[in-house]
Amino acid sequence: MSGTKRLYNLDEKNYFKFFGVEEKQGVSIRSLSTHYKKILNLLKDDNSFIGRDHKEFAHRAFNTLVDPILRARYILETNGHEWDFRDGATAEDLSFTHELRAQLGRANLFFELENFIFELKDHTHFIIEQIEESIDTYKNYKTASGLVNRFYEISSIHDDAVDKKHEVEEGIHHGVFDPN
Repeated sequence: MSGTKRLYNLDEKNYFKFFGVEEKQGVSIRSLSTHYKKILNLLKDDNSFIGRDHKEFAHRAFNTLVDPILRARYILETNGHEWDFRDGATAEDLSFTHELRAQLGRANLFFELENFIFELKDHTHFIIEQIEESIDTYKNYKTASGLVNRFYEISSIHDDAVDKKHEVEEGIHHGVFDPN
């Protein structure tokens, strides 16, 4: 076990270095989980203040790195780039999300909302792939930041679509009224 203890620097504050994994968006979740379990095993009997602090840090670091969007935000932050997704919006992002909101407004039947939600999920999966490519392949943090913005906007629209779908299921009808 002593060989394992030397592998980890538990005082490291960089999440990737703490787990001993390469700093990249496409980090292996399996590898990360293995290192996380090993660290927790090392710390299981340490009930000191420092031990509890290391466990808390391990939980926070793992929860950040296991989520692709939180991981992207962390990478952007550690590389000195803003991850405030509202500040990263471009005119193209605004136009894209405006069109999605318009599509949501026109979707008033259950199957239309189901299809729309499925389409939004496809968009978010594609965005996550593009974030990984922007960070790992091109080191283009500005593009990655814009993609994180787009992800959050689509997530917000997704939440609204799910709410609208539940309302339609409950019998609440949505209609578009023409004031003319």
